[in-house]
Amino acid sequence: MPEQPLVLPRRLAIQILHEAQIAQPQAIHGWVRGADQPQAYHAGEPPAGVPLWARLWSNPLAPAVPEATQLAAGGLHLVISLNTKGVLEMRAWELVQGQPQERVLKVRD
Repeated sequence: MPEQPLVLPRRLAIQILHEAQIAQPQAIHGWVRGADQPQAYHAGEPPAGVPLWARLWSNPLAPAVPEATQLAAGGLHLVISLNTKGVLEMRAWELVQGQPQERVLKVRD
């Protein structure tokens, strides 16, 4: 049975992509709060005990494809590429048996 797509609320996706865009040429690093559903973006590292939906970072000059070492913290990771022509790219990844595996990420209202 195929995995269910991950759903990111449109307003949250827009906020995250905006933060990545205005930070150029610097990368952003942060996390998305939420247990089962993404709720809010925060910069920096998540504090202990707070529900973590995903970690995220941007790649200003590279594709939105992580290496296994970047996923070592476990869980879901969102990677944003700014290395595109006019369209920002956000992809979801997790480490499965030591290898990066992409998850289907949908943006919805």
